[in-house]
Amino acid sequence: MSGRRRATERDLAGILAEWAVRQIHNTDESRAAFRSLSPEVQGEIHGLAADERERRAAGITITD
Repeated sequence: MSGRRRATERDLAGILAEWAVRQIHNTDESRAAFRSLSPEVQGEIHGLAADERERRAAGITITD
């Protein structure tokens, strides 16, 4: 399912989460900070990032 659609707040949160997940692995300090978050918050961040990866893999372009 490829195409274009207007970005939602969840799309924007997913883009940010995907960036954050990549940044988490840059340093020991950032990994430790992420691990200090509750499991629920860690899961939500990873879930949003996964949604973003799926959107891109599906070829869906978002616009403003």
